[in-house]
Amino acid sequence: MTGKALVARLLAKDHAVRVVVRSPQKFSAAILENPNITVVSANILDLEAEALSEQVKGCDAVVSCLGHTVDVKGMFGQPRRLCTEAVSRLCGAIEQDEPTTPVKFILINTVGVKNSDLNEQRSLMDRGVLTVLHHALPPHRDNETAAEHLFLNVGKNSAHIEWCVVRPDSLIDDQVSAYEITESPTTGIFTGRPTSRENVAHFMIDLISNEEVWNEWRFRAPVIMNAQ
Repeated sequence: MTGKALVARLLAKDHAVRVVVRSPQKFSAAILENPNITVVSANILDLEAEALSEQVKGCDAVVSCLGHTVDVKGMFGQPRRLCTEAVSRLCGAIEQDEPTTPVKFILINTVGVKNSDLNEQRSLMDRGVLTVLHHALPPHRDNETAAEHLFLNVGKNSAHIEWCVVRPDSLIDDQVSAYEITESPTTGIFTGRPTSRENVAHFMIDLISNEEVWNEWRFRAPVIMNAQ
């Protein structure tokens, strides 16, 4: 859903967009017929390395909007490392292409995943909840290891990749509104403010197209919340 909002906004700004998606029919006819979009119908984990390299070749930015569906199969079925494997494969494909200018890699994650570069403070209750999620809910661990791949494996010294981990609070379907970007969570797990998917897409467009915004947040994990 967030990916659809992002694609629509990119096309509205005349960006050339490549999309790898399992179900292209989820996009409107207007989007699929736009001359600036190329759609590959595939599971990104099933693409051969050469085919994936072709998809990232020449891209200024790569965005992973993958997530697990909120049902029993999505929570506990395979692939349990969907986000992590996608991030690893995409970053590997970018590195293999050896772009002359670093590619912006943006990962949508969750406020429940900590920024490992900061000593983020959580309440005792939040720490307990997150510990339970880590051990009991595979998608939460997948989000954690996907972010860790960027922090620890790609790091900040790659000649080919710069990255940003966008951490929204609970996502809702709503229009663009005022929103806040903070370096770390300012609320608890149960007291956070929901985040419009359109606002997340709006912020990612800024990251992609506004160098001042990108330079502020690259190699960081900003938290996005709707304004009060």
